Parts: sequence; C-alpha cells; structure tokens
Amino acid sequence: MKKTFLTSTTPIDRIILVLALIFVVWSYKHYWITPSQPADYALIWVTNQVPKQINLQHEQQITIQGSLGESLIEVKEGQIRFMTSPCHNKQCIHAGWLTNKGDFIACLPNQISIELPSIQNPQFDAIAY
Repeated sequence: MKKTFLTSTTPIDRIILVLALIFVVWSYKHYWITPSQPADYALIWVTNQVPKQINLQHEQQITIQGSLGESLIEVKEGQIRFMTSPCHNKQCIHAGWLTNKGDFIACLPNQISIELPSIQNPQFDAIAY
C-alpha cells in the first residue's frame, strides 16, 4: 500500500505546516514588498564629494564630472535618469527612470550614483566603489 502525504502525516504535522506557510506569506508581504511612494528629491553621489541634493519637481539637466568624464543627468516630472555617460556598457542609461523612494542606480565605471532616499526604510547603509 502506497502512502500519500495525508496518510503519512498526523493532524498536528499538517497544522504546523499550514501555520509555517501562513508565516512565510505574511513575512514576505510585511518585510519584502513595500508600497511605492514617489520621491521628492534625489541624492547624486560622486566619489570623494559631498552628495548633491536635487529637487525632482524642477525640470533640469545636470552635468556631473566623474572619474571617466561627464555624465548628463535629466530630471523631469518627478523622475531622474542618466542621459549620457562615458562608461562602456551604458547600463546606467538603460536602467531608465528612477521614480520611487528607495530606487537606486550607479554608473560604477564613472563612480556616480543616484539615490532616491527612503527615510522610513533605508535599503543601503553605505555605498563603496
């Protein structure tokens, strides 16, 4: 006679498994999924410089000097992105717009990063190149 899951476990085993599953789902929703909140400002970090705070409500283009050359950053309609950068793969440009608190992007070769800080739930305690 072949044993199945229901016949090989006791009722207490099944209760513990259901409670564990409920706990895992609750933990995922509570600690991993955070609601998106639009950011008001961005921080632009450049190696060995004080971070520059940018208001996302004012449309502008900002030129930042990095270790490889100049990167052009665009701010428009509460969003920010890399427009141009002297790095090879251009992954910072392909990442697109940052809009929500906690978003982050870096151009590692040029040592420039953009962060939309989330004071309630910081995702980074330090940034090193």
